[in-house]
Amino acid sequence: MATYTSLINSVLRRVRESEVAGPTSTTYAALVGDFVNETKREVEDAWKWSMLRQTISVNTVQSADTLSVLGAGNRWKLQDPLYSVYNATSKDYLCKANNVAFERGAVDDVTEGTPAEYVFEGQDANGDPEVRLYRIPDGVYAINFKLIVPQDDFSLGTEVLKVPDYPVLMGAIAKALAERGEDNGSTSGEAYNRYQLALNDSISVDEARTTGETTWYV
Repeated sequence: MATYTSLINSVLRRVRESEVAGPTSTTYAALVGDFVNETKREVEDAWKWSMLRQTISVNTVQSADTLSVLGAGNRWKLQDPLYSVYNATSKDYLCKANNVAFERGAVDDVTEGTPAEYVFEGQDANGDPEVRLYRIPDGVYAINFKLIVPQDDFSLGTEVLKVPDYPVLMGAIAKALAERGEDNGSTSGEAYNRYQLALNDSISVDEARTTGETTWYV
């Protein structure tokens, strides 16, 4: 598995620079580190990567209709639009409600019961998403959220990349070449083409691990 420092050094070698001990060892290494983080974000956002999937379980509080999905951050995505929020206590999936319809039905209704609908409403102080439930919980329920949760930007050097490292490397090299100019006859445009090919190939490999998710039926 590639670390932040190993990715930086892989880019540095490709542009004929000396390897470094860490991401802040030189000014240029720090710049390459920015390219790695930028490309990491692009790759993470390009697909519902299996290696970024996790289930976050949150317990409701009786009579409280709002909860925070702790640890999800602000770049999360639902794994599936219909089957990503599950009440593990009542053994039912919650429906994602239309915000306007939800407000009309829930704003004046203080009846408590088993939560059956949800909407995402903003973020808490930690930057994690807040969820509003309807009906208002009449007890403690374990609500499971199946999410895609990207990694935070790297900074230490020891962080281990979860998504495929090859497209991240190719994208960072393309950005480095665009900043420097040509590299032994290879233009940044050619490097970006290799990056896109590497990303498409990696998505194809990961899509095969989740057969059926991209199959649509009428």
